[in-house]
Amino acid sequence: MLHYFKFRQDLFDPTRARDIYIKRPKGRGWPEECPPMRAANSFGFDLLANFDVTFIRTGRTWSLKRDIVIESDFAYSATGSTEGQPLTQQYAWFWEKGQKIPHVISDNVYRQIQNQVKVSSFLFLQTDRDELLMMTDMPNLRRKFRTLTAVIDTDWYPASYPWHIMLELDPAEKRIAIKKGDPLARIIPLKRDNYLATQMTPPQFETFFDRGQQWLRTHGKFEHESAAQMPGVADITGRYRKLQRRAKFSVKS
Repeated sequence: MLHYFKFRQDLFDPTRARDIYIKRPKGRGWPEECPPMRAANSFGFDLLANFDVTFIRTGRTWSLKRDIVIESDFAYSATGSTEGQPLTQQYAWFWEKGQKIPHVISDNVYRQIQNQVKVSSFLFLQTDRDELLMMTDMPNLRRKFRTLTAVIDTDWYPASYPWHIMLELDPAEKRIAIKKGDPLARIIPLKRDNYLATQMTPPQFETFFDRGQQWLRTHGKFEHESAAQMPGVADITGRYRKLQRRAKFSVKS
């Protein structure tokens, strides 16, 4: 299970992912009509942009049109003996050339990552034992930025700060605007486990292939060939979708 706490309660919760993110004109055959792609689009939770933000590129350097720093609506005291104070959190920030903390960045490395920007999700995240979170780009969306992929050990690492999202801005652009409410990243719960891959033996493949042909005979429609003339071109429109078992994601705020 994903457990979260918001830096400020008027900010966005994670949201359940959706089947469709692009409003298409009329026509048939759009990618979102494919059941496996719809399943991928809706697999996981979305982290949304809490504020409008605009990135401006001058030469090779990116900057923020407006810096945003907010305070938490809870108070914290480092000692417990003094009155607590709200925490502060910047919304978006870049790597710094020559930085030493939180880790060193060499100048030649900085030139390769200077189009990256960190955007706060304003969410503290935790998962149950042996559950991880994959943070990645939005499936099947092409935008002027992309989200870098990371797998976070949220079951044992109790980050005392909101997790940030790493975006890489398109260096061909001079201005990139992200609107409040736009999905910034997809987070997908994963199990920590041993995942194996092995090639089928010829008898195993024969069983697999025969099973597939039987499935087509049962569920497919053959307009130009009879089922006895297998293999043929089968129309399985609607059948895959009806038999598909989709994962379910919900948010209890």
